[in-house]
Amino acid sequence: MTKGKNYYSIGKVSTLCNVPIKTLRYYDKIGLLVPDYRKDDSNYRYYTQEQILTLFIIRKLKLLGIPLKEISQIVCDRDATTMGRCIKERLKEISQAIEVLNDQYAEGQLLLDRLEKGHNILETEQSHWATEGIRVEEIPVCTVIFTRRIKKNYKNNDVSVDRWFELFEMVSQQKLRMIGPVILTYHNNPLEQFFKTDCDLEISIQVNESRNLPEFKQFGGFKAVTALHIGRNDEIIQTHIKAIKWLNQQGYTIAGPISEEYIISPVDINNEENHITKIIIPIA
Repeated sequence: MTKGKNYYSIGKVSTLCNVPIKTLRYYDKIGLLVPDYRKDDSNYRYYTQEQILTLFIIRKLKLLGIPLKEISQIVCDRDATTMGRCIKERLKEISQAIEVLNDQYAEGQLLLDRLEKGHNILETEQSHWATEGIRVEEIPVCTVIFTRRIKKNYKNNDVSVDRWFELFEMVSQQKLRMIGPVILTYHNNPLEQFFKTDCDLEISIQVNESRNLPEFKQFGGFKAVTALHIGRNDEIIQTHIKAIKWLNQQGYTIAGPISEEYIISPVDINNEENHITKIIIPIA
């Protein structure tokens, strides 16, 4: 040992710095932090106070997720500029990772919210369908991204899943977040989409921000008769007919294209009996 220096055993260093002895031995092995003194007879490792300070720096950089190879270079260079550049690059990576996690969390939360909403509907609405399933409500304004074009020989029961995935890809390319369910809007006469005709089909989904691009628009801002369809999509025509009959009986007239909002959809769960679709019919 060098006179005038304070030495600390590996156990003491482990306790002071909250670093496992196994890790200290590994740092020694790879040359990242080699003990200043080692007893020949026992191979005990001893560290100086300066090395303990270096270990705190190593620990701090490791907590940032900086690779040991880069940490070794920083410790070797003893240069604040090198350290700053490395930390800046790592913070950029962390920021990107946080953004990805936020998107994943938001998508998971959206799905959970819709599943819980669907569960509540299955628990309360299904048994009261005749009296509570059809109602008049204000459809709030929201920003959607959409595609609209003619679909040849359209069959309503295929749900146009290919167009759904096209929409999801648009959202991804624009780096947006989906914050609502998929909405299908039929720019045809009521019920025409069920008779294998050419269908002017619009598919949209609510997103977290608006942009001055042709594929963005506002949906909602009108009064509508709404009806819940629970179950298979190939039976949804019956719910459309019930809703149209009901609104005629109440003295309303259809004032715009009819939409279907997929609360629980085929891309959420594969049990068709638990699919829930909200039919939206603008009225005057």
